[in-house]
Amino acid sequence: MTSYSLLSWYLQPSAGTQTWDKMNHNFLRAILLIALIPTALSAQPSSVLLLGEGRDNVMQNWEVPREKWRAQSKWTPSSAGPPPLSIAKAVEASELWLRKRHPDLKKLQVSQIVLRMQSTSGSGTEDGWFYRVEFQPIVAGKKVWGADLVAVVLFDGTLVEPRTEPYTSPRN
Repeated sequence: MTSYSLLSWYLQPSAGTQTWDKMNHNFLRAILLIALIPTALSAQPSSVLLLGEGRDNVMQNWEVPREKWRAQSKWTPSSAGPPPLSIAKAVEASELWLRKRHPDLKKLQVSQIVLRMQSTSGSGTEDGWFYRVEFQPIVAGKKVWGADLVAVVLFDGTLVEPRTEPYTSPRN
């Protein structure tokens, strides 16, 4: 059987029609998948979301450009030695940054310091660590509860500006 007669036999609408339809469908799916792979790979976001917190109808998202994230010093808790940026320097930088943003606050007290890992696996970017430093304002000698002020600090000392947007809590 020549290749032409084999092809014409294959294309005949007979008992093999279901097989042909199935093969044709799978072939089209394969072509579509191959066509979409470059689009999916190039569609990586230009930034890395480090943290998102919502409260009081406001959502704050701390994001950094992908290149900035890649340029950060690599560190893990199992690494020999402390993080590239000391806790003291992270707190100092955070407090200065918050005082510029809220000049009316005279006293701040650190309420929480967290070393956080951001896993970006599957996105083509390595995992990394950063600080989340939280302060409470002190007004008339008393801590103001629920008015937490958060700073996100990268290991190079950069303070990440949050993007603020309206937040609606999920309903049950």
